[in-house]
Amino acid sequence: MLGQVSTQYLLGHHDSVYCLQFDEHRIITGGRDCTIKFWDMNTHECIRTLRAHEGSVLSLQYNDSLMVTGSSDKTVVVWSMKTFEPIRRLTGHEGGVLDVSFDDRFIISCSKDKSIRIWNTATGDLVRTIHAHRGPVNAVQLRGNNIVSASGDSLIKMWDVQTGECVREFAGHGRGLACVQFDGKRIVSGSNDKTIKVWDAETGECLMSCEGHQDLVRTVHFDNDRIVSASYDHSIRVWDIKTGTCLLNFENAHTSWVFDVRFNKNRIVSASQDHRLMVLDFSTGLDTRLFL
Repeated sequence: MLGQVSTQYLLGHHDSVYCLQFDEHRIITGGRDCTIKFWDMNTHECIRTLRAHEGSVLSLQYNDSLMVTGSSDKTVVVWSMKTFEPIRRLTGHEGGVLDVSFDDRFIISCSKDKSIRIWNTATGDLVRTIHAHRGPVNAVQLRGNNIVSASGDSLIKMWDVQTGECVREFAGHGRGLACVQFDGKRIVSGSNDKTIKVWDAETGECLMSCEGHQDLVRTVHFDNDRIVSASYDHSIRVWDIKTGTCLLNFENAHTSWVFDVRFNKNRIVSASQDHRLMVLDFSTGLDTRLFL
């Protein structure tokens, strides 16, 4: 609430860090140096480096058994989280793979080639290609039977994963979309128009617009209470998801563009063009058992 935080920078990537995900024990990142790195959350040391892509690692998602990564080399790689070896490579996109999302049934990838591809998670077979937008599809998220995509054409679209049909369009941003998150009920999006918008996924209505960033909003992450966003203005902001009030503003959190941000109850972790990861830990000095 007060923004009292300890800050730690993680160094190890040799170029821009584009994507991340973390849990209580580790952070996993992908970068322009073509590597995927695993970091120990407690020691902040790099404990593993994986290589399989010939281009920048632009997107990643993992669970207990699998990790999926997308790259500017136009491929998607599926990894075993047990052996940390590639299981298969998915090819077919004609441009860089800008985002990935998956569950036990489907892997969803989106690309600079304006398409979304749906793959069978178990076999890697291509299920369907959706010619989705008039611009690059910069972000995609799968929840249940719906895919939500965000594009440089300034539109958000919802798709039925089973049929590939467009269910709904969300229009309201003045410029291209950079990011989107979808929890099944709400959609939060960030745009080159410098705003964050919250949408009702069922009706398509824009519920709220958050203004304050001074440049493109590159990444958003939200839960039931808060939105955390990061921007090309080098800052990370925390917003009240119900009122749109900016609660915290970490100006100049990085020395360059911020590409990805994720948070949980205790931490915000961000990745930047400045080659660094930043961990903002709000629980330093607290007995976190009190909050479990």
